[in-house]
Amino acid sequence: MKLILPDNSERELRADGKTVEEILLAQGIDPLTVIVSRDQEIIPEDTIPDEQDTIRIIRISHGG
Repeated sequence: MKLILPDNSERELRADGKTVEEILLAQGIDPLTVIVSRDQEIIPEDTIPDEQDTIRIIRISHGG
C-alpha cells in the first residue's frame, strides 16, 4: 500500500492485515493527531487497508 504523509512524502508499506491505527503507530504517528483518508473519504482507525490502497494522513490543526 502507499502511505502519503502530511508533508506529502510517500512510503510503500505492506498492510499485512494491520489496522490503520497499527500502521500509524508503527510509523511513529499518534492516531489522535491525524485523520486518515482513502479515495477522498475519511476512514476509521480500525479499517484494514488492502495492499493496493493509497492512504493519506492529514494532520489535525487545533488551537484555543
